Amino acid sequence: MRRIQNLDQIDDRTLYLNLVLTQGILLVIGLLLYYVFLKEKKPLGHLFHLEDLNVAIMSGVSLAAVTIGVDLILMRWAPKGYFDDGGINERIFKNLAWWQIFVLALGVAFIEEWLFRTVLQNIVGWFWASLIFAFIHVRYWSRWLFALLILLISFSLGGLYAWTLSFWSVFTAHFLIDFCLGIIIRYRLFSINIHSR
Repeated sequence: MRRIQNLDQIDDRTLYLNLVLTQGILLVIGLLLYYVFLKEKKPLGHLFHLEDLNVAIMSGVSLAAVTIGVDLILMRWAPKGYFDDGGINERIFKNLAWWQIFVLALGVAFIEEWLFRTVLQNIVGWFWASLIFAFIHVRYWSRWLFALLILLISFSLGGLYAWTLSFWSVFTAHFLIDFCLGIIIRYRLFSINIHSR
Protein backbone atom coordinates (compact mmCIF):
# COMPACT_ATOMS: atom_id res chain seq x y z
CA MET A 1 0.00 0.00 0.00
CA ARG A 2 2.80 2.40 0.90
CA ARG A 3 4.56 1.74 -2.42
CA ILE A 4 1.35 2.53 -4.34
CA GLN A 5 0.91 5.80 -2.40
CA ASN A 6 4.53 6.73 -3.12
CA LEU A 7 4.09 5.81 -6.80
CA ASP A 8 0.98 8.02 -7.02
CA GLN A 9 3.07 10.95 -5.78
CA ILE A 10 5.55 10.55 -8.66
CA ASP A 11 4.64 12.10 -12.00
CA ASP A 12 5.34 10.29 -15.27
CA ARG A 13 8.28 12.51 -16.17
CA THR A 14 10.04 11.69 -12.88
CA LEU A 15 9.30 7.98 -13.32
CA TYR A 16 10.83 7.94 -16.83
CA LEU A 17 13.76 10.06 -15.69
CA ASN A 18 14.39 7.53 -12.91
CA LEU A 19 14.34 4.71 -15.45
CA VAL A 20 16.75 6.50 -17.80
CA LEU A 21 19.13 7.42 -14.96
CA THR A 22 19.14 3.85 -13.64
CA GLN A 23 19.94 2.48 -17.09
CA GLY A 24 22.61 5.14 -17.56
CA ILE A 25 24.25 4.12 -14.29
CA LEU A 26 24.20 0.45 -15.35
CA LEU A 27 25.77 1.39 -18.71
CA VAL A 28 28.57 3.35 -17.02
CA ILE A 29 29.21 0.51 -14.55
CA GLY A 30 29.39 -1.92 -17.47
CA LEU A 31 31.85 0.30 -19.36
CA LEU A 32 34.05 0.81 -16.29
CA LEU A 33 34.13 -2.91 -15.46
CA TYR A 34 34.90 -3.73 -19.08
CA TYR A 35 37.81 -1.30 -19.32
CA VAL A 36 39.25 -2.36 -15.93
CA PHE A 37 38.83 -6.14 -16.18
CA LEU A 38 38.19 -7.26 -19.76
CA LYS A 39 39.58 -4.84 -22.34
CA GLU A 40 42.94 -6.63 -22.64
CA LYS A 41 41.45 -10.15 -22.60
CA LYS A 42 38.33 -9.66 -24.73
CA PRO A 43 38.17 -6.90 -27.34
CA LEU A 44 34.73 -5.46 -28.11
CA GLY A 45 34.75 -7.17 -31.51
CA HIS A 46 35.07 -10.51 -29.72
CA LEU A 47 32.22 -9.75 -27.31
CA PHE A 48 29.89 -8.59 -30.09
CA HIS A 49 30.92 -11.18 -32.67
CA LEU A 50 28.46 -12.17 -35.40
CA GLU A 51 29.47 -15.84 -35.70
CA ASP A 52 26.49 -18.19 -35.78
CA LEU A 53 24.19 -15.16 -35.61
CA ASN A 54 21.18 -17.15 -36.88
CA VAL A 55 21.62 -19.73 -34.11
CA ALA A 56 22.06 -16.99 -31.51
CA ILE A 57 18.94 -15.11 -32.59
CA MET A 58 16.79 -18.25 -32.86
CA SER A 59 17.98 -19.35 -29.42
CA GLY A 60 16.98 -15.96 -28.03
CA VAL A 61 13.60 -16.09 -29.75
CA SER A 62 13.00 -19.58 -28.34
CA LEU A 63 13.85 -18.56 -24.77
CA ALA A 64 11.66 -15.46 -25.10
CA ALA A 65 8.72 -17.51 -26.41
CA VAL A 66 8.93 -19.96 -23.52
CA THR A 67 9.30 -17.16 -20.97
CA ILE A 68 6.39 -15.14 -22.34
CA GLY A 69 4.23 -18.27 -22.56
CA VAL A 70 4.92 -19.18 -18.92
CA ASP A 71 4.29 -15.57 -17.85
CA LEU A 72 0.94 -15.46 -19.67
CA ILE A 73 -0.18 -18.77 -18.17
CA LEU A 74 0.76 -17.63 -14.68
CA MET A 75 -0.83 -14.19 -15.15
CA ARG A 76 -4.02 -15.92 -16.23
CA TRP A 77 -4.24 -18.52 -13.47
CA ALA A 78 -2.28 -17.32 -10.44
CA PRO A 79 -4.01 -15.09 -7.88
CA LYS A 80 -3.82 -11.42 -8.89
CA GLY A 81 -1.72 -10.36 -5.90
CA TYR A 82 1.11 -12.61 -7.05
CA PHE A 83 1.79 -10.24 -9.96
CA ASP A 84 1.42 -6.95 -8.10
CA ASP A 85 4.59 -4.89 -8.53
CA GLY A 86 2.93 -1.85 -6.99
CA GLY A 87 1.69 -0.67 -10.38
CA ILE A 88 5.15 0.32 -11.66
CA ASN A 89 5.03 -1.65 -14.92
CA GLU A 90 1.56 -0.36 -15.70
CA ARG A 91 2.65 3.23 -15.02
CA ILE A 92 5.72 2.81 -17.21
CA PHE A 93 3.87 1.38 -20.21
CA LYS A 94 0.33 2.80 -20.04
CA ASN A 95 1.00 6.07 -21.89
CA LEU A 96 3.65 4.89 -24.34
CA ALA A 97 3.07 4.28 -28.04
CA TRP A 98 4.19 0.90 -29.41
CA TRP A 99 7.32 2.42 -30.93
CA GLN A 100 8.29 3.98 -27.58
CA ILE A 101 7.92 0.57 -25.91
CA PHE A 102 10.09 -0.83 -28.72
CA VAL A 103 12.84 1.77 -28.09
CA LEU A 104 12.60 1.35 -24.30
CA ALA A 105 12.84 -2.45 -24.52
CA LEU A 106 15.74 -2.16 -26.98
CA GLY A 107 17.69 0.14 -24.69
CA VAL A 108 17.04 -1.81 -21.49
CA ALA A 109 17.89 -5.13 -23.14
CA PHE A 110 21.11 -3.77 -24.63
CA ILE A 111 22.36 -2.12 -21.44
CA GLU A 112 21.40 -4.92 -19.03
CA GLU A 113 22.73 -7.73 -21.20
CA TRP A 114 25.91 -5.75 -21.88
CA LEU A 115 26.51 -5.38 -18.14
CA PHE A 116 25.28 -8.67 -16.73
CA ARG A 117 26.09 -11.20 -19.42
CA THR A 118 28.77 -9.68 -21.65
CA VAL A 119 30.79 -8.05 -18.86
CA LEU A 120 29.93 -9.50 -15.44
CA GLN A 121 29.46 -13.09 -16.57
CA ASN A 122 32.90 -12.96 -18.17
CA ILE A 123 34.35 -11.64 -14.89
CA VAL A 124 32.53 -13.47 -12.07
CA GLY A 125 30.85 -16.34 -13.92
CA TRP A 126 27.33 -17.49 -14.72
CA PHE A 127 26.06 -18.04 -11.17
CA TRP A 128 27.08 -14.71 -9.65
CA ALA A 129 26.18 -12.61 -12.69
CA SER A 130 22.71 -14.19 -12.77
CA LEU A 131 22.24 -13.70 -9.03
CA ILE A 132 23.28 -10.04 -9.23
CA PHE A 133 20.89 -9.48 -12.17
CA ALA A 134 18.04 -10.99 -10.15
CA PHE A 135 19.01 -8.95 -7.10
CA ILE A 136 18.88 -5.57 -8.86
CA HIS A 137 15.28 -6.29 -9.84
CA VAL A 138 14.52 -5.85 -6.15
CA ARG A 139 11.02 -4.44 -6.69
CA TYR A 140 9.87 -7.93 -7.65
CA TRP A 141 11.19 -9.55 -4.47
CA SER A 142 8.14 -8.69 -2.34
CA ARG A 143 6.16 -11.40 -4.18
CA TRP A 144 7.57 -14.92 -4.09
CA LEU A 145 6.25 -15.83 -7.55
CA PHE A 146 7.79 -12.72 -9.10
CA ALA A 147 11.06 -13.43 -7.30
CA LEU A 148 11.07 -17.02 -8.56
CA LEU A 149 10.36 -15.90 -12.13
CA ILE A 150 13.13 -13.30 -12.04
CA LEU A 151 15.57 -15.92 -10.74
CA LEU A 152 14.54 -18.40 -13.44
CA ILE A 153 14.71 -15.79 -16.21
CA SER A 154 18.07 -14.52 -14.97
CA PHE A 155 19.64 -17.96 -14.77
CA SER A 156 18.09 -18.89 -18.14
CA LEU A 157 19.63 -15.83 -19.77
CA GLY A 158 22.95 -16.63 -18.12
CA GLY A 159 22.72 -20.22 -19.31
CA LEU A 160 21.87 -19.08 -22.83
CA TYR A 161 24.92 -16.82 -22.88
CA ALA A 162 27.14 -19.62 -21.53
CA TRP A 163 25.84 -21.93 -24.27
CA THR A 164 25.94 -19.57 -27.26
CA LEU A 165 28.73 -17.21 -26.13
CA SER A 166 26.80 -14.58 -28.03
CA PHE A 167 25.58 -11.22 -26.78
CA TRP A 168 22.95 -11.30 -29.53
CA SER A 169 21.21 -14.38 -28.12
CA VAL A 170 20.55 -12.84 -24.70
CA PHE A 171 19.88 -9.41 -26.16
CA THR A 172 17.22 -10.89 -28.46
CA ALA A 173 15.57 -12.83 -25.63
CA HIS A 174 15.58 -9.89 -23.20
CA PHE A 175 14.31 -7.45 -25.82
CA LEU A 176 11.44 -9.71 -26.92
CA ILE A 177 10.38 -10.46 -23.34
CA ASP A 178 10.30 -6.77 -22.37
CA PHE A 179 8.74 -5.59 -25.63
CA CYS A 180 5.99 -8.24 -25.76
CA LEU A 181 5.06 -7.90 -22.09
CA GLY A 182 5.14 -4.10 -22.43
CA ILE A 183 2.73 -4.29 -25.38
CA ILE A 184 0.48 -6.71 -23.48
CA ILE A 185 0.37 -4.38 -20.47
CA ARG A 186 -0.08 -1.22 -22.56
CA TYR A 187 -2.88 -2.48 -24.77
CA ARG A 188 -4.40 -4.91 -22.23
CA LEU A 189 -4.17 -7.72 -24.77
CA PHE A 190 -4.46 -10.53 -22.26
CA SER A 191 -7.13 -11.06 -19.65
CA ILE A 192 -5.15 -11.33 -16.44
CA ASN A 193 -6.33 -13.65 -13.71
CA ILE A 194 -9.80 -15.14 -13.95
CA HIS A 195 -9.76 -15.64 -10.15
CA SER A 196 -9.86 -11.91 -9.49
CA ARG A 197 -13.27 -11.46 -11.15
